[in-house]
Amino acid sequence: MEQSQKGFWNTLKAKWYQKGLKHSTLPKAALNIILPKTKGCKTFLDVGAGCGTLAIPLAKAGKKVTAIDPSPAMIKLLDEEIKNKKLKNIKTINAAWGEAEIKPHDVILCANVPELLKNSVDFLKQATTLTSKAVFLIEGADPNADKFYYKELYPLLFNKSFLPRTDYLKTYIDLHNLGIFANVEIIEYNFDQPFDDMDEALEFWKEYVGIVTAEHDEKLRNFLEGKLERYKDCLIARFHKKSAIIWWHAERTMPR
Repeated sequence: MEQSQKGFWNTLKAKWYQKGLKHSTLPKAALNIILPKTKGCKTFLDVGAGCGTLAIPLAKAGKKVTAIDPSPAMIKLLDEEIKNKKLKNIKTINAAWGEAEIKPHDVILCANVPELLKNSVDFLKQATTLTSKAVFLIEGADPNADKFYYKELYPLLFNKSFLPRTDYLKTYIDLHNLGIFANVEIIEYNFDQPFDDMDEALEFWKEYVGIVTAEHDEKLRNFLEGKLERYKDCLIARFHKKSAIIWWHAERTMPR
């Protein structure tokens, strides 16, 4: 996550993300693309690693991983997971990009870190100089994609539309302008979010949309009752996502 997201990933959101990760098919979908293209690569730098979405499965695959993230809450969860799984080949760094001295790695990976790629040119130049093999970026592939039912919730709660977001195309154009003609592969995956009960779900949406009072609770609860599914001993929100994996061989490109 970028510097400005240090405060975004508080302990509450970090734990929800980790909870949802157990129901996510993103790691499998992404590594099915990444691992075959990096067979000879040993060291991976995961920028904005979070609680280990890709860092942990990469380590399980035998890669030596450096995971950097500015969120103390995310790094704490990742450190706990590393300890629980007795992994010896992951090093964590609690810092934003540019705050810590990073040694070159075979591969640099940056998945779903929109703040870092908002003004991506500097990062793209730096990333290419810090790797001898390849760079992989993962970004959303549809600017009109929904997020947490926001397309329905924003009009319902705030009387306004949920606006389209920047997707991978901007980054691809930035790369093209740098003389880096990257490959793009589209993946689809599930990232379902479980909740112990409706009260937790209500807290989740209030935290994410920035509601601190109870004025919208009834509308939000009624809406969620029509959306969430009962799954085993919990409630679950089903989300299907589409992302682009942008990748290029660093040794074949030198940014201008």
